[in-house]
Amino acid sequence: CMATVTIGSGRIEVGVGETIQSAVSRAGQHPDAFIFMISGRPVPMDTVPTEDAEIRAVRVASGG
Repeated sequence: CMATVTIGSGRIEVGVGETIQSAVSRAGQHPDAFIFMISGRPVPMDTVPTEDAEIRAVRVASGG
């Protein structure tokens, strides 16, 4: 089973050895716009998740 990133109602599969950042970028999203959580803990976007990891992307609110 591959790791997956959940963004809203969408899911992105993370390939073996692939970083969260790479998978999210490949799917056409901007990884800088999110905080990535595994088991409720924030992880860096350059994390290579374990095969069965469930990653949740939380959109970062930016003001200006």
